[in-house]
Amino acid sequence: MMADATPLWEKTVYGPVRSRRLGVSLGLNLLPARSKLCSLDCPYCQCGRNTPKAEGARWPSPDEVAHSLSRALARAATRPDWITFSGNGEPTLHPRFAVVVDRVLKVRAEIAPASRVAILSNGLAAGQPAVRTALLRLDARMLKLDPGPMERVNGVRYDTDRLIVEYRALKPYTLQAMVTTGREWDGSSDASLAAWLPVLVRAAPDAVHLYSLDRPPADPTLKRVPRERLEQMAVAIRSALPRCPVDVF
Repeated sequence: MMADATPLWEKTVYGPVRSRRLGVSLGLNLLPARSKLCSLDCPYCQCGRNTPKAEGARWPSPDEVAHSLSRALARAATRPDWITFSGNGEPTLHPRFAVVVDRVLKVRAEIAPASRVAILSNGLAAGQPAVRTALLRLDARMLKLDPGPMERVNGVRYDTDRLIVEYRALKPYTLQAMVTTGREWDGSSDASLAAWLPVLVRAAPDAVHLYSLDRPPADPTLKRVPRERLEQMAVAIRSALPRCPVDVF
């Protein structure tokens, strides 16, 4: 457990869970045990703020991930719609991420060929050739780009221009946008939307998923944005990207 009582996934394979965006999803957590590790530090994260790697914890090996997935699929009453790289932080931080993807795809082909494999990622490691190649092997890439001041929304500053180039190299992909309101900022404001839309257009996603808080965030002062406002933002996105499907969750 985190200090703020936000739970971490304790196993490499968790679920299946019912996802707002993916239906029945079996999650893959590639992070070391008792550790929340991410290249962002978003205050809205359900897994809490980043921590140091827990003492004695290690990254699960590709073979361990494959074995855990095989056992979970064998025990499942029905096959999941999706097998999803997610978990306690950023999956692409795993030092052997490309090998893990290879093992997971082999297990999927052998045991659950109808299940698709996706990733929820912030994309900051997508410029690494091995990571990019591995990401392109997956059935779906769901990459993050949130409206609002990035230091407040994502906890760190990153190079937006570089991220856009790397996202476009991963097409087709779905852009996932968390919309929240903090004490001194509002990701759903007209000003945030106006600043975000040109970046979104340049990123050229093939679909957009727009959503707000559904579980307790790391920062309890954050507020959920009403669906009515999300729908208004979706209208603006559809106008800017007329060929891009936009879904509100």
